Amino acid sequence: MWSPRFNLQPAPLALAAMLALGTLSAAQAQTLPTVKLSIAAQPLGQALNELARQANLQLLFSPDLVAGKTAPAINATLSVRDGLDRLLAGSGLQASIDGNAVIIKAAPKATGETATLSEITVTANGERTATSEGTGAYTTRAVTLAGAERALRDTPQSVSVVTRQQMDDKNLFTLDQVLEQSTGLTRMNRSFGSHEFLSRGNALSYLIDGMPGISDNATGWLIPDMAVYDRVEILRGSAGLIVGAGTPGGVANLVRKRPRAEAHADVTATVGSWNQRRIELDAGAPLNAAGTVRGRALVAYEDRDYFYDAAHSRMPLFYGIVEADLDAATTVRAGARRQHTVTDGYWLFGLPRYSDGATLPVRRSTSLAQDWNRHDATIGELFADLEHRFGGDWKAKVALNRTYGAFDQQAAIVRGSIAPATQQGARLYTVNYRKQDIVTTGVDANVGGSFQAWGGRHEVLLGMNASRAVTDDHAASTSPGLPFDVFHPNNTLLARPPHPAWDSLPHLNEQHYGAYASTRWELRPDLHLLLGGRLSWFDKQTTGKLETDPVSRYKESREFTPYAGLVLDLDKRWSVYGSYASIFQPQSLYYTLGGQPLKPVVGDTYEAGVKGELYDGRLNVALAAFRIDKRDTAVYDEASNDDCLKWDVTGSCYRNGRPIRSTGIDADASGEVLPGWQLSSGYTYNIARGEGDETPPTVTPKHMLRVSTSYRLPGAWNHWTVGGGVSAQSGYVYRADDNPDVRFRNGGRTVWDARAAYIFNRHWSANLSIANVTDKTYWAATGELRRGNYFGEPRNIILTVRYTPAL
Repeated sequence: MWSPRFNLQPAPLALAAMLALGTLSAAQAQTLPTVKLSIAAQPLGQALNELARQANLQLLFSPDLVAGKTAPAINATLSVRDGLDRLLAGSGLQASIDGNAVIIKAAPKATGETATLSEITVTANGERTATSEGTGAYTTRAVTLAGAERALRDTPQSVSVVTRQQMDDKNLFTLDQVLEQSTGLTRMNRSFGSHEFLSRGNALSYLIDGMPGISDNATGWLIPDMAVYDRVEILRGSAGLIVGAGTPGGVANLVRKRPRAEAHADVTATVGSWNQRRIELDAGAPLNAAGTVRGRALVAYEDRDYFYDAAHSRMPLFYGIVEADLDAATTVRAGARRQHTVTDGYWLFGLPRYSDGATLPVRRSTSLAQDWNRHDATIGELFADLEHRFGGDWKAKVALNRTYGAFDQQAAIVRGSIAPATQQGARLYTVNYRKQDIVTTGVDANVGGSFQAWGGRHEVLLGMNASRAVTDDHAASTSPGLPFDVFHPNNTLLARPPHPAWDSLPHLNEQHYGAYASTRWELRPDLHLLLGGRLSWFDKQTTGKLETDPVSRYKESREFTPYAGLVLDLDKRWSVYGSYASIFQPQSLYYTLGGQPLKPVVGDTYEAGVKGELYDGRLNVALAAFRIDKRDTAVYDEASNDDCLKWDVTGSCYRNGRPIRSTGIDADASGEVLPGWQLSSGYTYNIARGEGDETPPTVTPKHMLRVSTSYRLPGAWNHWTVGGGVSAQSGYVYRADDNPDVRFRNGGRTVWDARAAYIFNRHWSANLSIANVTDKTYWAATGELRRGNYFGEPRNIILTVRYTPAL
């Protein structure tokens, strides 16, 4: 079983890898190969963009230069220079090739006057924008996590982006799949089928377009389909300035697709292992002649089985958005999303283990669910925003978001550790019924821009936001108590019992309010100081609809969360930085012996690193060292003798624990390494230690490596793209949740994937991806002796065919 040996010199190895990429960038080939071109006769600007796409070039030109000009059709294998000359023949324009960049400009006049390059507009990948769709890139030139677009190099924290191209290349359809491919993230199961992703040993928070969504259920119960999103921006470390309350793990921001300026349509059909079938239609266009109103709609449907027995799901999805320019300075957007997923044979809690911690010798297809188990989940969303651009770069924005999430769950649950001597111990101990409705409403208003003062150009962003989550929870259960053979599971052992009356009906109202400010001060042209802070209010009230239910209220007021960073530019490509960020997490569920709620957890992140922006931003690299100090986490108060029954249904009392420290390094590289070669890679080295009885999560491996790559073949083979990736991590020793005296090891693993894609013509393409190429057997998650252990997916194959009609 693989176990990496990076522990000898992790930091030098990561630095060497990053510097190697920098060296490679300097040695990038300056010659452009021949390519097989298939370009229809069309307006010159569109033809140039099509050539740039087919030849993997970066194209720069002014729209005024090509206005009213047309280009002939090309269907031949040519050098890039010959292809450009054919398109530009008779146009009065010429192309200048610089490495992988092509600049279109007016041809010199016959009199010998020196031609001047008119104002350049970047139409391929040169614009400083965070949007990833249509770029073909595995990186973006900016992120929007801090409320305004900012280059990755200018952000003094560790940030990764999973782009639309990467999701399409690897056939990543759910948020879970995206996060599993991301730098430094690992999965940990929670109760009742939910789970969460950890970064640096702490849970992620979730935003949608920078706004609160269904944050508590973004993974597990209500998993978003990724068809509607342009990218996922992931910040690792404390993000209190952005999210308010949460853990110091970081935040994942899901950014929606927006309407485009031109008419477009894509039809995508997918078939895959375990009877997976999926269809998507994504189309949009200007809705008036002036193009000031634009719309986009996306519909999808998926039907599939799973690698384990008895399970089947189906999911319809709708997304629509309209964008309108009210005038030259004001834009309004509004849209809706609805996703409905029904899973039959829904399996809760996974597999048990032997009572001594050993794994069971069962097939990966083993499921302990009854075939009538069911999970019915719905996500509905309405959103709108209004943006006004003042003079200069000042602008104001108001955004609203209202999300409805609901699930209705019924599941027969098997649990119980297996005695090695008897090979028995599991029982179908309960049938659980759960119904939950969550309505989340959020609003954010901010204004920002830059100003000149004290010899420098400074930036400021001021804002206020609020969110409210109202949750109604219903639960009931029955107890069959039947023995269950996990080695020969019977998925029809129990007939569906009558639904019992609800025995728990709590109502939860959680509100967050905050005011925030962030600034970027130019101390020198090459030195910038970032300062910010957030003042937060938190109010959570739980009431019961039954007289016997407890009533509780928890409040935190004027909780201040500071932020500071310093960025020094070494040259036009490289910078070094240091930062401090903080966050707090309310602990409304934990009470002391005296009946007082525990004070919040505070997580402070200290980070220093170096970032590089190569190839004019087409390749981003970073290396960071970090330390997270997390204090006041709730721990069980052994001196209480379980005297807290009136505060907690288990009678448990808690106290604030001693600090937990997480330290390590992150190395990240993403973007275009060479012409046609896209790369997304990240390595994380992480160690967490606690004082005394304070135990950090043990499911975070010491070493993690995530790599995805794609290469478009040159010359006559340029219709082909090949790629692959690897997800590798070291093993860890896990202490069983239900018996701390028993420890077991989840071994390290290396899981490979591969892909190949072919472009038939400008309308048709196909993409074949293979996950877990070597069909490695491994445990994706570990939990208890009696339950909570899950196999990773076996080898599986997905074929996607895309049709793009001419509009």
